[in-house]
Amino acid sequence: MSYDIIYGKQFVRLRRTSEVIPMLLAGSNNCYEIGLGGRNGRRVRSWDNLRYYNRKGKISERPEIILKNLDAELNRIIRRHRGDGETKPADIRNHFGYYASMVVGSGHCAGTSWNQYRGQFANGIRGALTIEELDTLGVNLYIQAFSGDSPNGEPRTTCLKTEQEYFIEMKKWREWHASSNKMFYLSFSPSSTDRVLERLRAPKRKAPKEKTQVEQDHYFNLNDGCSALIKYTSRGYRYSYSKTGGKRFRTKDDAEKYRKQLVDKRRHKADIWRVERIDSPCSFLVCA
Repeated sequence: MSYDIIYGKQFVRLRRTSEVIPMLLAGSNNCYEIGLGGRNGRRVRSWDNLRYYNRKGKISERPEIILKNLDAELNRIIRRHRGDGETKPADIRNHFGYYASMVVGSGHCAGTSWNQYRGQFANGIRGALTIEELDTLGVNLYIQAFSGDSPNGEPRTTCLKTEQEYFIEMKKWREWHASSNKMFYLSFSPSSTDRVLERLRAPKRKAPKEKTQVEQDHYFNLNDGCSALIKYTSRGYRYSYSKTGGKRFRTKDDAEKYRKQLVDKRRHKADIWRVERIDSPCSFLVCA
């Protein structure tokens, strides 16, 4: 079964028209990049504005119209299944991806709900950036003809840095489309989809907290009288043969809290560990 996978979103806000351009990072589940040794790599994906199907050829649209058209899409699917006597509207809402042949993020189609799909657009509208704001992040819109079409005097592809440039170039491409009857689309540069995602996400990442080194003449660990706990793994746990080794805690409360988590999760033999103070110099990195 072929279906679309939506990996990310970044809508573009146009101040002049109060519209947004829905830009989704998406691709087919059946198409793969060429990996090492000629094997399949990861699934192909690209940034474009063609994954929103209800705009009748419009590249940009007012936010309220986009959401209205999305709701109309849901209602059409509900009406389509109304006569089968089995599928309920709640089933379609809860498993929307199954009926629309689409996945948001990862998993199976049936695991994508209507709220997840609609949320891609509602959240995308709220987080829309202007062309100038995108340019400051090192991400630019560009207009391009479909690679399968033969050249027919299309305008030169260029990265757009301002909204004024967008409307000037869009006029050229619309005139070319009218005269040649060939299609074009919007995408993001740089060409690496991962690099675009990194640049879009960078401002949203919290700066790492500053840490200072604290010296102590003691620490706490979890031990059974002979050995000390290092960590739990999927196959059990690892431990130090020395009673004074293992995972170190700055305070007794930290050690007790960690032990309680192990017991509550019923980890293998979690109850054998006891918190003990070890009188030996130790240093810890502590958030300021």
